[in-house]
Amino acid sequence: MQFWNFLAIRLVQAFFVVFIVVSIVFFVSRVVGHPETFLLPQDATNEDIELVKEKLGLNDPIVVQYGNYLWELARLDFGQSFRGGGTSTISSIADRSVNTFKLGAAALIFAVGVAAPLGIIAALKRGRVIDWVARFLAVIGQATPSFWLGLMMIFFFAVELGWFPTGGSKGFKSLILPAISLGLLEMAAIMRLTRSGMIDVMDTDFIRTARAKGLSERVVVMRHGVRHALLPVVTVLGIGLGRLIAGSVIIEVVFAWPGIGRLIIDSIISSDFPMVQTAIIVLAASISLANVVVDMSYRLIDPRIRAGGL
Repeated sequence: MQFWNFLAIRLVQAFFVVFIVVSIVFFVSRVVGHPETFLLPQDATNEDIELVKEKLGLNDPIVVQYGNYLWELARLDFGQSFRGGGTSTISSIADRSVNTFKLGAAALIFAVGVAAPLGIIAALKRGRVIDWVARFLAVIGQATPSFWLGLMMIFFFAVELGWFPTGGSKGFKSLILPAISLGLLEMAAIMRLTRSGMIDVMDTDFIRTARAKGLSERVVVMRHGVRHALLPVVTVLGIGLGRLIAGSVIIEVVFAWPGIGRLIIDSIISSDFPMVQTAIIVLAASISLANVVVDMSYRLIDPRIRAGGL
């Protein structure tokens, strides 16, 4: 029962996080945005501008606009885009979400697939060449801005060498460069934490006991060492999922990747309030739910948490 209580509390917390984020976006967008300037020609009269604002409900007091917006959300009505002939915002985002999910999943696979084995090997071979190489890659990964790395990779691997396309989402090759650019920072963080976690675990008494029982080094490392070193890695992975989702906004612009991030940037430029708000809801909800899943996964990794009744 304690597990379900904990899950309910985390879901309520996630709901309030999304609510606060969306509310901030709502008020900020109303203060700085002027969508009527993008919907009318430059020679539009004041009367034309007022007609558009009235049609969009922008002449109402901001508190009234906020109340109407919350009422629509309560009915699961996410509104229609100011541009594109009144296209449903949730439909547009659903069309883009597949590409964003593919990019995020590829970046996460790259980060974990490279970082976990490299961190384990570096911990088992401390002070050797592989350890120095791993730590050097971690420093480079954490010090390099993802957008700059993306531009450099486009220049060398796409423009100069012609190995990959410069942008777009056609085929598997177009996914490689943006996935590496997006996942490099998380790869560095996961690798360093895996290395330090493995070093701490391999020096503990229960590892020495397992070796004294005659267990093979492979069993000692994989069954006892890696499993106990995973908990801090999973914690960082939950935070990293949020960074991957947020970082995809810039990477999608750099690589002309047709995902939610690029849609947000285009909508911000044109002050398309409904589209920005709906996209932020989707991203904030995704990050919050990802963290809930990570919290729940602790029970599968650490037996001490199960014994504690979570």
